[in-house]
Formats: sequence, C-alpha cells, structure tokens
Amino acid sequence: MQRDRDNRLTVARSSIAISAGLTLFKLAVGFSTNSLGILSDAMHSGLDIIAAFMTLYAIRMVMRPPDFRYNYGYAKVESMSSLAEIILLFIVAGWIFYEGVNRIFFKSIEPEVTILSFAIMLGSMGVDFERSRVLYRTARKFGSQALEADALHFRTDMISSAIIIVGLALVFLYHVPNADAYAAIVVAAMIIYTSLGLGRRTLDVLLDRAPKGAYQRVVETVSGLEGVNRAHDIRVRKMGSETLVDMHIEVPRTLTHDKAHRVATAVEDKVRNALPNSDVLVHVDAIETASETITDRIRLIAAETEGIKNVHSIYLSAIPSTTHASSTETTRQSEKKQDIYNSNENMLDAKTEPKLHLYLDVQLDSSLDLMTAHNIVDLFENEVKQNIPQISNITAHIETETSKNVEIGTQKRINQSYVENIRKIALSADRVADCKDISVVDINGELHITLVIKIKPTHEKSFTSIEEAHRLATNVQNLIVKDTGASRVVVHAEPG
Repeated sequence: MQRDRDNRLTVARSSIAISAGLTLFKLAVGFSTNSLGILSDAMHSGLDIIAAFMTLYAIRMVMRPPDFRYNYGYAKVESMSSLAEIILLFIVAGWIFYEGVNRIFFKSIEPEVTILSFAIMLGSMGVDFERSRVLYRTARKFGSQALEADALHFRTDMISSAIIIVGLALVFLYHVPNADAYAAIVVAAMIIYTSLGLGRRTLDVLLDRAPKGAYQRVVETVSGLEGVNRAHDIRVRKMGSETLVDMHIEVPRTLTHDKAHRVATAVEDKVRNALPNSDVLVHVDAIETASETITDRIRLIAAETEGIKNVHSIYLSAIPSTTHASSTETTRQSEKKQDIYNSNENMLDAKTEPKLHLYLDVQLDSSLDLMTAHNIVDLFENEVKQNIPQISNITAHIETETSKNVEIGTQKRINQSYVENIRKIALSADRVADCKDISVVDINGELHITLVIKIKPTHEKSFTSIEEAHRLATNVQNLIVKDTGASRVVVHAEPG
C-alpha cells in the first residue's frame, strides 16, 4: 500500500515540475512572437500545473483510511478534483475561443513565426506524449480518476500542439495571418470535446451511477445459488477504484442463523469474484417458502416464544367435520348475530379444508412455577392458531428441561456376562440382526446404558423407514429397562 502511494505521488510531482517548465517556455515564445496558438497552449499548460497540484492533493486525501466522519473513505475527493479540472478546462477553452474570434473578425494581428516557435511546440509534443503514456498507465493500474484527468490534459496538449504547428506552418509558409487564430479555435473545441467524456464519467461517480453491466453481473452471480430464493434492492456504485455493492437476499426462514450467515458469506464471495476490488454488504431476509411444512411453522413459532426451550413429538390428526360443525353450532347460539355470520363462514372453511388437532410436547425450564409455564404455553397455542388457521385444537404436554450444565458420568467396568445379557435382550427383539458397542455409565448413582443395533429389512430389497426404526429401537429400550432397571437406555439404530 505504501509503495503504491509513493508511486502515485512520484508521478504527480513529476507532472507538476514538467508542466511548470513547459509553461514558462511557451509563455516566453508566445509573447515574443504574438502567437495566439502558442499562448493558448501555454495557458493550457499552466492549467496543467494547477491540475497537477489538485491531483497531488487528491491522492494524498485518498490515501487516508475511513474514519468516523467519512465512513466510506475519501475516494470521491479524486472525482471532485477531476470535476474542478474539467471546469477550468472549459474556462480556458472559452477564453481561447473568444480571443480567436476577436482576432479573426475584429483585430488584425499577424504573429511572428520563428524556428524557435516550431522547436518549442515539437518539444512540447514529445514531452506530453511521454507524460500522457505514464499517467494513463498509472491511472489504469490504481483506478485513479485524478491521474486519468491529468493524463487527458497532456494528451490534449499533444494534439493541440500538433494543430498549432499546422497553423504556424500556414503563417510561416503561406502568410495566412488568421491561420494561427483558427488553430487556436480548433484547440479550444478539442479541449471541450475531450473534457466532456471525462466529465460524464466523473459525474457518474459523484451521482453514484452503477458501473455499466455491474447490476446484471451481480444478479447472474446470485441467481441459482444454494439457499438463495431471490436477490433484490441491489445497489452498485463506484468509490474511487473500489466498487461498493449493497443487496438483500431472501432465504428460507427455516434455516438456522449459522446457515443463513454462511449463505450470505457465499453470496459476498461470489460477487467479489464477479466484480474484482469490490466491497459487498449482504442483508438477509428470512421469508416463508412454498416448501415450508406445518411442522416447520410450529417449530418457528416455538423458537420465537420466550420461555420455550424446545418442542418435539409433534403429530396432527384431522378433526371430523361433524364434530367441528356441532361445536360451531353450540358457539353460534351464544354469540351475537354478527358472530353467527362469522361462525358460518368458519364452518364453510371447515368444509373445504379439514381442521386439525395438534399434539406435541413442550419443554420448559424446570425452575418455572405452573402458572408461569401455563401462561407461556397459552401464548404459544394462541400464536399457533393465529398463524396456522388449519389448527383449531391443541393438546400440549409440558415437560421440563434443566438449565444446569450437563453432568459428566463415569464409565463403569462391567463383566462380560452383563454385556451378553444386554445383547441377548436386544437380539430377542423383532428384526434386530446384531447388537454392539454396549456401554454402561454411572451418573450420580443412576445407570445409563447405550448400545447400537442393526435392523434387518423385511425384504431383501426393501428399506426400513425412520418411523419403523424408531419403533423397533423403542421396543429394545423398553425390554432393557424392564430387565436391568436402568434409568436411561439410548439405542442407536443402523441398517442391517
């Protein structure tokens, strides 16, 4: 970074020194020969000195890191410097044009052309060519608008010097006195024309216009990325040599915070690859998706209900329409006439979409009293009914979940006969093909047994469902608890 900074400063300083030397020579020759062309070129070179100082200042400012006042840094100082240089170019071009028209139509001034006139202009062209080449190369390398504006000045200087030489040649060889003034007017027009392009690019940066094609590249990069439903509110702008990208992405709300963060990070990396030297900020919007199930929605509501640790053993049953209709009828008799209408509407909905009864276990902290726990579950049930209209009845079984740290048990040494007895019990269960990895742990005097069973399929090419595997593992668990009196038995099922 320091090396890059030194390179840009060196180029800017050398530009100032060369511009100063050329300007002095051109002014001396211009005044001595009374040539408007040379004087206009001298003024242009003098303007380059001012521009070079502005460039040097801009580069120094850009090198400053972002702070609490300018959170995005000082990169736009370069654009401001570039805009100021362009304004000065227009002023100089206006003066040259005015003086040229004045000499053509209102004054009769014939310049005195000498060999020195041609020498200074040819030398100026050579110097300007080399300076323009070095500055453009440095500007492209570092993405510096200020250096690019400086390079543009020297390129226009070189072309304008060529035009002035043509005008001087016409005066010297063919004695056409106004040729010098016409050459100066052409130079003024060229200065305006070449400044317009850089001025447009500078205004684009200052007005935060998106770089050409950048928006489409971001959309194409994000489209189809795993976990991203849609990208929107994409904003792209240039800040010096850096491209800033702000965007929103929609992800399923069923994703964990960690997964959503990883999706956002993947989007940032993809966009940085598509737009080199870019700073990307991604905001994640969690949305409901078509693939979201009722169970997913129940778990989401539980996760957002303060006090609920977890919900499990969720299952649903359809409520017969007759039962629902009779309950609706009872309700209707006790409601006002307007409520009767609402109840009839609900009954019509029930005919098109069966109502459901939700059964689940709700885990709460064991330190809560019954009243507090009941209020938490009531709040949860109301949220479920409000957000999932299909569910009309809920039966929640309250369980406790300790908030204490998990206790570490002690692995017990058990004799082989005890292990063989557990294996024998497991193998006696239906469809258990093998039993292994049996261990016994003592936790505060309570016996905890863990083991692995292999379940054989009913047919050679069939697969055992998770629900069936759970039922078989629970059967093994109950048999071992009954025989050994263990406080807890954990059975891990594998395909046989």
